[in-house]
Amino acid sequence: MTRSIYSMTPLALPLLCAALAACGGGGAGTSTVATTTTGTTSGTTTGTTGTTTGTTTTTTTTPTVTATTLPATVTISAITAGNTLAVIAFAASASSATSAASSYTASCNAGGVAKTATGTTSPITVNGLTNGTAYTCAVTATNSVGSSAASSVVATTPLASTGVATALMAGYKQAKWSSKITVTYPTDCSMTITSDGQPNHALNAYYLEPVNIDPVYSTKVATTPNSGMALTIRPYLPATTPVSTIMTFNTCPTKAATTTATTGGNIGLIISGAALFNATEGQLNGPAALTDNVTYTGLTYKNGVSTGTTATASFIDSCNGHPSPRTTGDTYHYHGVPTCVTSQVDVTGGPSHLIGVAADGFPVYGGRDINGAVITLSQLDACNGITSATPEFPAGVYHYVLPEGVTSFQSSLMCYSGNITTKQVMAMKSSGICEAPRSQFAAAPMLPGTPSMSRRVLKQAA
Repeated sequence: MTRSIYSMTPLALPLLCAALAACGGGGAGTSTVATTTTGTTSGTTTGTTGTTTGTTTTTTTTPTVTATTLPATVTISAITAGNTLAVIAFAASASSATSAASSYTASCNAGGVAKTATGTTSPITVNGLTNGTAYTCAVTATNSVGSSAASSVVATTPLASTGVATALMAGYKQAKWSSKITVTYPTDCSMTITSDGQPNHALNAYYLEPVNIDPVYSTKVATTPNSGMALTIRPYLPATTPVSTIMTFNTCPTKAATTTATTGGNIGLIISGAALFNATEGQLNGPAALTDNVTYTGLTYKNGVSTGTTATASFIDSCNGHPSPRTTGDTYHYHGVPTCVTSQVDVTGGPSHLIGVAADGFPVYGGRDINGAVITLSQLDACNGITSATPEFPAGVYHYVLPEGVTSFQSSLMCYSGNITTKQVMAMKSSGICEAPRSQFAAAPMLPGTPSMSRRVLKQAA
C-alpha cells in the first residue's frame, strides 16, 4: 500500500511474614538483629551480698528500604500496530502516595487469548499477534509489593502485510521534536509535520552563497575548491514571516525491491525543524557539498560597495548545513550529520537518538550504534541504511545513518531504500532547493580578502 509522503510477566514477589512473631518481632519495613553479651555482675540487693553470672541480650532494629505501596496505574500514550506485533508506549502517573515500579507488563487480548511482554521502560513490543485480528491492550506496573491496576485498554489491529512493513509511530513519538514545529498522527500509519524550515539552533551571522542569485549581494569574494563556484558573502536574513510547509510521512514504511535515487532538494526532515538534503549541490552533479567547503574572512559588500565591515563566513557551517539561496526564503538545510542537533539529544560516548525522518518514512539517526560505537561506512548499505537496535527501537529497526566525520557522497542519503513514487520525490524536492545554475561559474574578479579552504578529513571505513 502506497501512502502520501508530502502533500511484563510480573517479577516474583518476596514472601511476606504472616505475623510479627514470625519475623522475630520486626514489622514491615524493618529487620531485627539480636546480640548477646556475657559478663559478671556484682552487687548487694536487699541486704544480701553475692555475685551473679549471666547474659544480657540487646535487640537492635535497623530500617530497610522497601516498597510500601503498589505502583501507580500507568496511562497508554500511543499504540502502533505492526506486522504480528503491537508497540505500546506509556507513561507512569506521578504520585507521592505510591511506590516506584521496577517493571511493566503489556498484555494484548483477543478472544480470551492474551500475549504479554515485560520491560523496564516504555515502549514495550508485544509479539506473536495475528494480523487482521482486533486486540485490546493494557499495561500494569509492578514493584516488590505487587502489581498496579491495569491501565485503560486501547484497541489495535496488527497489520496484514506481504512486505516488510514496520510500524514506527511509537518511536517517532519519543523523538525530541523542536517546539517550533507541529507533529500530529492522523492515522495509525501517518505523521504530519508543519515546519517553517528554520532550525531551533543558532546560525552564523554571514554565509557564502553563489553570486548573481541576489543582486544586492553579488560581489565575488571566494570560489569553492572543487566545483569552482563563484561565491559572495551576505548576512543570514530569513524571511520576517516564514512560510510553513506541511509534510506527511508514512510511519509504516516498506522496503522496496530496488532503491530510488534522491534528488536535489528536501529528502527528509530533521527534528530541529530544518530539512535534510542529499550530499550534493543539486543539478551541479559535482562534488559532495561538504568537500566543496570554503571559508572567507574579509570585507562585506552590498550593492557592489564595501560596507566597511569585516566578517568570516563559510559555504557550509559547523552544523554541516547552510541556507538555501536568499531568493528562496533563506530556509536552512543539512548535507550531513547535523552536529548542532545531535549535541542536543545525545551524550558523549552514548548511542545516537532519532533525529529525523526520510521521505520514504524510515527514521534517520546520527553515527553511533546502540552501544555508542562509531558506525563505519562498511556497515551501511548503498543508501546509508542499517538494521540494528536503537534507543527508540530496542528490538531493532531499519534506519538511515548520517555518519560522523564523513564528507563524501555518504555524508547523506543518495537513495531511498523504501517504497516511494516519482510524484512523492518531486513533491519533497519542491519544498526546498539547493542548486545553482551553471551561470554561477562565470568568471568574476576576485576582491581583496583572505579566503581559506576549510576541508574536513574523510573518515574511511575501518
